[in-house]
Amino acid sequence: MPIKDYLKWYARSPLGIGSLFAGLFAALGTAGAGLSPLLAAAMGLGLVAAAGGAALLSGWGPRQVLAARDAGIARARRAKLETVEKSRQNLARMRIADAAVAEAAQLVILAAGEYLEACKYELSDDPVADAALDDAAEIVDIFLKEMDEAATEKRFGLKDSDPFIDARDRVIAALKEKAALLRERRIQIDGGLPASGRMSVREEIE
Repeated sequence: MPIKDYLKWYARSPLGIGSLFAGLFAALGTAGAGLSPLLAAAMGLGLVAAAGGAALLSGWGPRQVLAARDAGIARARRAKLETVEKSRQNLARMRIADAAVAEAAQLVILAAGEYLEACKYELSDDPVADAALDDAAEIVDIFLKEMDEAATEKRFGLKDSDPFIDARDRVIAALKEKAALLRERRIQIDGGLPASGRMSVREEIE
């Protein structure tokens, strides 16, 4: 591990935080005793450095660093998965009148649920899968806006100045592609299904 990363995670570990506070109290105590601020700061930093060196030589420091790093990664992963879950919930809340488009969106929602469960179980995540879910929500939003515009134009007898050719079929195909990607990424995370199961998933999507 690079020294820069070691120091970063050491400073976030209980041992590192404790040594920093000890150095701060030592500096304040020294300054309170009437010694110069520079000497007080030097003594505080010296205590921190000595504690860090002793921790490194004893092996306790590296163990604390690894624990702090793993905890930090786990927190970041949980935060990311919470964001993905919110994206899934947003997609599920979208009201889609078209039955076929709604069914395709449901495939994405189900695939995203399987992906999230695999991520939580395996303590992993996949940025490509996360982006696919966001893309699916954007695709549905585009379709809904197009349907609203088409309804308004029909109601008032307006000409469609920006036609969305084959909107329904294109949106369904795009959503099924996102569902397939989510399931494939989930398979890469948790080992997935046997060949027959994978074929069944593809047949369901297609």
